[in-house]
Order: sequence, then structure tokens, then C-alpha cells
Amino acid sequence: MTSKNSNSDSHSKDADTDTRKTAMLIFRDEGVDWAQLAADGRSKALFHKLVDWAMDLKRRGLYAGVEALAQSGKTVRRKGAGFVVDGPFAEGREAVLGFFFVRVSDIDEACAIAGESPHAEVGGTTEVRMLGTFPKP
Repeated sequence: MTSKNSNSDSHSKDADTDTRKTAMLIFRDEGVDWAQLAADGRSKALFHKLVDWAMDLKRRGLYAGVEALAQSGKTVRRKGAGFVVDGPFAEGREAVLGFFFVRVSDIDEACAIAGESPHAEVGGTTEVRMLGTFPKP
């Protein structure tokens, strides 16, 4: 029991002294010729490169999370007293494929990390945003 407490104490101490912030690397559909990647048989290789890249980010202490998004979804809007559910109608260049969370000192470091991604290697567009604060429920 004592070792468990000292582990959680040291963990919270590390979290308290970590001044880095979290950035979100939003991988967009724009810029990638998916048909050509599939025709060349490089789609699976790209996926494996992304998995390897995530593991490398974790090894370097930068990884904070990753999620892919399903291709289908819905758009919800309030219209008067009701809701309208349709879509999604995002243009290809606006479609979000997924996102990585990384721990960085600033947006410039996040941009450098985004530039080394396999998504960037194939011409993909990555939007980089620093997370803001929001009250926790």
C-alpha cells in the first residue's frame, strides 16, 4: 500500500511540474490522393506508418492521445423548436479524418511535430490548434 501511494504522489508531482500544453493535430482530407494511394497499394502502409509514428511520439513523451473518425456521421442543427439531423455535408477539404493530441511547449513545436507525420508525407493537410481551458464537470 505504501508503494502505491508513493507512485501516485510522484505521478501527481510530475503532472504538477509539467508546463507543457496539449495541442490537437487535426488531419484533414485535403491534399491526399486516396485513389492513387489505394491503386499503389500504399493505404495499408500509410496506416502502419501512423501507428508507428504514434508509438514514436509516446516513446518521446509527446503522445497524449489519438482518435480516428468514421467516414459517416450526421449534422445536427436547431431549427425553431425542433432539430434537423442530416448530412454530413463537409466538402472533401473540410472533412476531418482523425486527430492526435500531443504535449508541447507551444504551437511552433506542435507544427513541427505535425510536419513530421506520415499524413504530411503524402500531402495531407493538418490543422494545428492548442487546447484552451474549459471547466470540468
